Amino acid sequence: MRRYLSYIGLFIVVLLLQVYLFDNISLGIYFHPLVYVAFIILLPLKFNHGGVVVLSALMGLIMDLLTGMAGLNVLALTTAGFVRPMLVKFICGYGGVLSEPIPMINRVTPKRLLLYIVAMVAVHSGVYFLLESLSVMHLLHTLLRLVVSGAVAVFFVWIIVRLFIDKIMVKL
Repeated sequence: MRRYLSYIGLFIVVLLLQVYLFDNISLGIYFHPLVYVAFIILLPLKFNHGGVVVLSALMGLIMDLLTGMAGLNVLALTTAGFVRPMLVKFICGYGGVLSEPIPMINRVTPKRLLLYIVAMVAVHSGVYFLLESLSVMHLLHTLLRLVVSGAVAVFFVWIIVRLFIDKIMVKL
């Protein structure tokens, strides 16, 4: 029961961080870190694929309602949730953490964890920024925005993941 409460708390915290902190930081058009993908990253590795997609869509829907983005967050986060099992299998592999009795994110090596975070942020941010621009004329602008915002998002998601693993998962 405590594990479910911690994930509900994580859901609320990353939503509030995104809406009230990261969406209100104005350092230019290239700085827009999307850190709420940390919730999908931190779900248990063997979590039901359909459940991940539903939770991704729910979080995206709530983000869209809070920010008025008209479906952009739903599409980007649902795509990230959909490809998550493939990324987990590719990055963590069957011989690694997935073959353990209880595969959890805190059993992944830091190198693989960072690679997993980079891949998830790249998928989510890529879909988000490409759908936001909807133009190939601004492709370089969109790629620059993707790189800058993605790098900043990876940094903050890494901090959120490490805090959750070190402070919350240890107590469960």
